[in-house]
Amino acid sequence: MTTAADTLRAIDARAERAIVQELRLMTQEILGLRTQLVLQERAHADALLLKLDHLERGQSASPADRSGTPDYLIPTLCLTLFETPMPKAYRVYFYAHEYGDLEDVVTVDTFDAGVQLVRDRLTRDGDYVITASWIKHQGEMTVATPRCMVVARVEADDRDAPTPDTVVLEACNALRAGDTSRIEHLFERLLEAA
Repeated sequence: MTTAADTLRAIDARAERAIVQELRLMTQEILGLRTQLVLQERAHADALLLKLDHLERGQSASPADRSGTPDYLIPTLCLTLFETPMPKAYRVYFYAHEYGDLEDVVTVDTFDAGVQLVRDRLTRDGDYVITASWIKHQGEMTVATPRCMVVARVEADDRDAPTPDTVVLEACNALRAGDTSRIEHLFERLLEAA
């Protein structure tokens, strides 16, 4: 029977040759294993997640091979690259130093604010390994311990906020006026289904 440590070693061995889709599948596999791992294996898994992320970003950021691309398409490709929209916000994730469990998630407006928040929250005397990149108008930073345990991460959040339905807007306005019953009714069907 294959152990989690064997699976991690196998992923590590084939990661260098993997394409982006394979790297993403490997990442999902590691995240699925993570809850079953002991502390030492979890540190290996975290280091491997960082490696897979780095490999994926390296493949995504590498310039396109010009051979076979007509010259009249090159300016269009470059224009598309520079028109990538700025992220709407950034999410800052904080993990426990001992076990790597997610402790807090904070949304900030800019990458700079995310870096500042990480700097403010981490101990000044800590020994950290910083991995940072700026690709397509988006910053990303990972802060890990020397043993590859991720303690903080800043990444772009491009998800659009949902547009509230009329019934939700009405329930929230009623709540502001002191009526809690209407917001409770929003979830009655969800509770019945469960």
